[in-house]
Amino acid sequence: MSKKFLNTEILVEAGTKMLQLVSNKFDEIAQLKYPVVPQVQPGFLRQQISEQPPLEPESLDSILKETETKIFPGLTLWSHPNFYAYYPSNITHASIIAEIFASAFGTPGFQWLASPAQTELENIVVDWVVYGLDLPIKFLMKNQGGGTIAGTVSDAIFISVHVAKRRKMKQLNINTDSAQVCKFVGYYVESAHVCAAKALHLKDIYYQKKLPILFNEELQNYVVDLEKAIEIIEQDIKDGLIPFWLSCSFGTTGTCAFDPIDKLGEICQKYQIWFNVDAAYAGSSWLIKEYREKAKGLEFADSIEINFAKLMMCGLTGSLFYVNDKSELAEAMGNKIDFEIYKNKFTDNYDVWDYKDWQVALGKRFNSIKMFWMIKSLGLNGMREQIEQKIEVANHLEQLVRKSNRFRIFTKPQLGLVTFLLVHEDLTTQNKLNRKLQDLINQNTMLGFISGSEIKGLFYLRVSIANHTTTKDNVEQFWNHIQKLSEQL
Repeated sequence: MSKKFLNTEILVEAGTKMLQLVSNKFDEIAQLKYPVVPQVQPGFLRQQISEQPPLEPESLDSILKETETKIFPGLTLWSHPNFYAYYPSNITHASIIAEIFASAFGTPGFQWLASPAQTELENIVVDWVVYGLDLPIKFLMKNQGGGTIAGTVSDAIFISVHVAKRRKMKQLNINTDSAQVCKFVGYYVESAHVCAAKALHLKDIYYQKKLPILFNEELQNYVVDLEKAIEIIEQDIKDGLIPFWLSCSFGTTGTCAFDPIDKLGEICQKYQIWFNVDAAYAGSSWLIKEYREKAKGLEFADSIEINFAKLMMCGLTGSLFYVNDKSELAEAMGNKIDFEIYKNKFTDNYDVWDYKDWQVALGKRFNSIKMFWMIKSLGLNGMREQIEQKIEVANHLEQLVRKSNRFRIFTKPQLGLVTFLLVHEDLTTQNKLNRKLQDLINQNTMLGFISGSEIKGLFYLRVSIANHTTTKDNVEQFWNHIQKLSEQL
């Protein structure tokens, strides 16, 4: 065997050096030797790397050095203890190790025959998650439904819109050239992630309706206004529109609100609307009984998204996508389109599912091995423990905010998210002050990086306890930093 293109000795030698580099960087990040966001300007990397590719090979040592000195300094460090923005993108050492195996053998996994272990391991881990999160058993692969690891949550939501559209067309016995398709209307709660609107846009759904939210005094958060939602749907039906898809959230991006899944599920069932539950961030919390009990009504869901790269630590991509009817999904994604090269006795004669029929792309990364390693290395108890650890740190920050006379908690803290704002009697001034405070915080991200948001005309600050490396000491230092900056305003 020629060793020019695959030399196992070099693989071990250079691979060991890469793992050492990564380990060193993790240690340095934990020691706060770098800011969260790099202090670079657009175009910084193009100025350091040749415009033309090299004609002759370079040593892996030189490539490794360039990676460390030119590329790493331009990374935003999502694993930093003081990363408090967006929602997390977490990793654990087990997932990093599994990534090596996932990439090593080049398995595209588009059908069972292309890589039997890859397909079956994905079947296994998505079932493990059903049991671990106490999802309705209809989502087990042996039953009508099932799950997959999608490219991203956005991909999964797009597919849910696509399948919902196909289902409604089948119910009405119409084709894509029917004028009735132009009357389809999709709904998403006002506080939903932008990927819901994007999915409807990409599917050319002209009528897209935001279901309004209101502040629920009991929950101390913004959730869907059920009465208005019913009014909107019923008025659309009177106007001749055709409701076909509705998405709610369990853990909204802005305030980690939990929409009433059971009530919305009943509405969707009544009006024959596909019901999607976006639980990308907070779905992992169903490992904890208290949070699973907040998600009553999952049996109504036609599709669910849960991202194990967020509160869990399997890294990108960990976007779990469950559907109520896997046969319906596969048919909508074109499993009956004839292509000779894909034909084989296993697909035709055995109880196997080809994941090419669950997504837009043909090829599929071996992401199930990362989830397998993460679950096996932590166990359900360890997975639960690291969520509870983040909740504990978030609760500590909440108490610090509540002690302040100048700040107030905005919405009830949930899981790892704490929202708050600097108070002023004039709303316009208050919004300006909080935006300015965010700018001051993010000028130097050594102590913290945040992403604020706005809801119902109120701009507020949000701190997401993202990483298992974040401690109470970290948030205390960050809170002291925020208070000092606020004195400049």
